[in-house]
Amino acid sequence: MQYLLKNLRLPVQAEQNLSLAFKKLFPDVDLSSFQWQVIRRALDTRKSGQPYYVYTLEIESELPLPKHPDIVYSIPQPENELPATYLSDNEPLIIGTGPTGLFCALALAEKGFKPHLFERGDPIEVRAEKVAAFWKDGILDPESNVQFGEGGAGAFSDGKLTCRSRNKVTNCVFDYLVKFGAPESIKWEALPHLGTDGIRQITVKIRDYLIRQGCRIEFNSKLERIRVQDNKVQQAVINGKIYQAEILILALGNSARDTYRMLFDAGVHLEPKNFAVGLRISHSQDWINSAVYGKGNWEKLLGPASYRLTAPHAGLGTYTFCMCPGGLIISASSLLQRNVTNGMSYSARDFAFGNSAIVTNINEKIYGSELFASLNFQETLETAAFLSKFTAPYQTASDFLKEKISNVQNVQCLFPSAKPFQLKNIFPPSLNPVFKQALIHFDHIMPGFIEKGLLIAPETRTSAPLRITRDKINRNCMEINNLYAIGEGAGYAGGIISSASDGYSLGNKFVLK
Repeated sequence: MQYLLKNLRLPVQAEQNLSLAFKKLFPDVDLSSFQWQVIRRALDTRKSGQPYYVYTLEIESELPLPKHPDIVYSIPQPENELPATYLSDNEPLIIGTGPTGLFCALALAEKGFKPHLFERGDPIEVRAEKVAAFWKDGILDPESNVQFGEGGAGAFSDGKLTCRSRNKVTNCVFDYLVKFGAPESIKWEALPHLGTDGIRQITVKIRDYLIRQGCRIEFNSKLERIRVQDNKVQQAVINGKIYQAEILILALGNSARDTYRMLFDAGVHLEPKNFAVGLRISHSQDWINSAVYGKGNWEKLLGPASYRLTAPHAGLGTYTFCMCPGGLIISASSLLQRNVTNGMSYSARDFAFGNSAIVTNINEKIYGSELFASLNFQETLETAAFLSKFTAPYQTASDFLKEKISNVQNVQCLFPSAKPFQLKNIFPPSLNPVFKQALIHFDHIMPGFIEKGLLIAPETRTSAPLRITRDKINRNCMEINNLYAIGEGAGYAGGIISSASDGYSLGNKFVLK
């Protein structure tokens, strides 16, 4: 019999004493009659000065377990696999080599296919050099940057591997990540991460594996247009060369704005999608550790602290997003004359600062009802934030509330430079009170959040501003039978794991005739 035991709380000092915890829960049960494995471990820091681990365990028992409010009899749920589609061509085309495209290719390679992948940016080694030069001198390559290139935007992030739900597909994704070098603990940690260095290393290993399986990967290769006739893609034009394929898979990033417009002109159905915008806030990591852990040197045992805050009554819901302990705020622009922020850290998370986005949900009442209004709204914010050579516009959180220009020495971020700026001028008047209200709310939860905080804006690339609509059963784009749009850029995922899972799920549906 299979059970789930939830909410097993242990002080972090006693985390290895699971057997003792079982003995207290089941004093009359022979522990040799069952086995268990940890499927989730989360950190609870709500009690200042004494963090707890909260476990979820899967238990296999020969005998029925005693009734307990946190023990659930587990019945395996059937997996909703996509209906099979049979193909004659063993070289399907995939556009994009972020997590979505790479894991779609892995699933196809398992089935005997040799997918042909195209990436508009550079391989990760060259891409990293260009991004470093951009942060130093402000020289941007619009085709190869923080947003575009092998590994996707996640290759310059905290490398978070969070997952809302676990199933057969997500388990396969985690298994692959471990196979290519991730630690086994990512399978059960509630907030696993690899850092930008870990993601890059795994990306290279996946690329090399796919090539050994006979796949082709072409970099600096941009999808320029498609030709649709009789409800099918007849041709794809990449770098001026015409390709004909049985299927075309779009594994785009959420910043592929030019591609969205090209697809719409070709007859692909898109729809506006709500998303979130805001700014980034940075604090010293020592202050964050103290505010979250309380007294004691818990960071030596647990690593740098993180937080997740919500202000549900501010706007349509305002919250912290993509918190990067021991990291830096980075310039993440992919267009000339536009400024964008993101957060990044390495696996060690050993920088002196931590940062998070503060974002609020927005809808068509804010960005407008026209199809590309959400995309245009992003660009409006990014243009308003642009200073010469992609300089970071900054303001202390205190001065943002007072609408006062700041003067900070040595702003800690990966931008070519930094300059004081009235951040209220970036956003429409309706949003500034929302951010102020959220800051005040967060400061009640973590006193000092405002006083110690430095803001850089804007954060606009939280998720895709559009959705490429697709058939719910077969996953093809609406009314185009052999075109498939997957992952974050298609509007159906958010983050590394959900994007990889969406790609793997689609790739797994195809069968070679």
